[in-house]
Amino acid sequence: MISDSDIIATFSPDSQTFAFRSNGLQRKYVDLYPLSEASDYKVTSSLVNHIDYESGDLKLEDLKFTTWCLSSVEKNELFSGKTKRRYSESEVDGKLTEAYFVNAFSGGKIVVFSTSGSEIANIIQNKREILGMEASGASIWIVDDEKVVKQFDYKSSKPSKTFHLVDGKSDEITNFQVLEWQDKVLLAVFTPTNLYIVDPSKRRPSTVVNMDLPNGRCCVLGSDSQLVVAGMEGIHIVELQSGKSVSKWPFQATKLKYLNGRVYALSVEGFVSVFQVGEQKEICSIQCQHSEILQFTFVKSSIIIAWLNVNEPKFEHITTEQIGHNKEIIFRQEEEVVSASTIDTGVEPTALLKKDLLKVGQSGDVHEDIVSVFLQQLDGKDNESTLLQTLSSDLWTDRQIKEMVNGRLSDDHINKIFAVISNEIARNAWATLPSCALWFKWLLTLRHGTVINASDSRSSKKAKQIRASLRASSDVYSLLLSMKGKLEMLSEQAKLREEFASMSLDSKALDGGINGIEGDQQAVEPIYVNGEGDEYVDALDYAGSATKVSSDK
Repeated sequence: MISDSDIIATFSPDSQTFAFRSNGLQRKYVDLYPLSEASDYKVTSSLVNHIDYESGDLKLEDLKFTTWCLSSVEKNELFSGKTKRRYSESEVDGKLTEAYFVNAFSGGKIVVFSTSGSEIANIIQNKREILGMEASGASIWIVDDEKVVKQFDYKSSKPSKTFHLVDGKSDEITNFQVLEWQDKVLLAVFTPTNLYIVDPSKRRPSTVVNMDLPNGRCCVLGSDSQLVVAGMEGIHIVELQSGKSVSKWPFQATKLKYLNGRVYALSVEGFVSVFQVGEQKEICSIQCQHSEILQFTFVKSSIIIAWLNVNEPKFEHITTEQIGHNKEIIFRQEEEVVSASTIDTGVEPTALLKKDLLKVGQSGDVHEDIVSVFLQQLDGKDNESTLLQTLSSDLWTDRQIKEMVNGRLSDDHINKIFAVISNEIARNAWATLPSCALWFKWLLTLRHGTVINASDSRSSKKAKQIRASLRASSDVYSLLLSMKGKLEMLSEQAKLREEFASMSLDSKALDGGINGIEGDQQAVEPIYVNGEGDEYVDALDYAGSATKVSSDK
């Protein structure tokens, strides 16, 4: 079930439309943003369409899943009289395509909306609750709580294919995906312990992959019959025929895409990392300063990024050449893309660290010196306050912390650092310094299995304490975000008032010049007609007095 705290952010398959709903307190509808390369993916508010759920007797709070299906029509059919819908500009292999926004609600109801969201193209009613839904082309695939898989055409209310799951039928289904492979469809079924890849094309659908994957999140097809899978421990490259993992990146991903030997992964923290198959480290990181990436998609050989700008999505276009030539791409609020090498990160070491930095002998790079100091402190008997001072230093960079957590620290070091930071957060989450927050983020992202051990009672207790401390800040986050949006709106209104005021002054100056030329001409009094005058009369007071006079009579 999609809650009020969840963000809906999804591109249509033809990348012509973006569906969005913020996690705010004021958003009770879904916006559809039309996208065009001609406008450089800039969307004005007047072009945004809204889905009015209430007019269709639907409740947004009952929405469980969203997806897109894509229909196509031959060009020569457009003027045959049979096709009256307005098609988008997307064209594939001589066909015009139109995307439909598909919503699954509680109670088994599926509603297919038109591209603009103004019309309902079809309603499908399933007898059982839906546990997962995705689409491929014009087909909608669902799995319900009886573990029955059904295929629907977006225009039909009856399934064209139905079968029961065999593997995973007794397990909870945590995710359901549709994969397109060699002109046919494969279904990915995630459970808390396994990933099953099912081939539904045969008369009796069969399981082609049964992989042990605790807490798997998503997957995408790679090249040479390979599958890219995101789990709690990282991203795996899996042979589709054998189900064996052949390589791995320690990265927590919520969405995956594959293009030309590269894996694009959206992290749980809202940035995109790009990995080259066969290499151990990421080749590029795409981030938004003071914000997060909502979603991304491909257009030809480029990538379109949707990121959160206050309460609205903003879209950026990146080429594969930019990704290949920059290790880090950062989008700023001023709409500019910069390489990480242009960012000045030089800072003076704090007084608390100067003494230790002098002991190790400064190499000229304070960022490397603090690493040496920190490793000595971890291996020594330094108390918690000393470690906290080092962790809180402004000398740390995000990339440096990530590299430390990912490969330079042992499990003992990781547990030691996590204990220090978690104690600090438990004491006062609001007072946690930015560097400590970065450490906390990467510890949970890259070494989650080390710091949160389900079999360790102390670890579970510590996790509960942290969760309780963070709950207060998370509860007011959406409110603060809403207030920020309102303040920015007031700021823009103030700018408009200044512009109108300057226009008024210019107008008065012009009138003054005209009056000077006219010289002794006397001011002409306004002439009123039909009883009008310059005296203000309240209509309500007038009506009240008229009623009183009538009653006196």
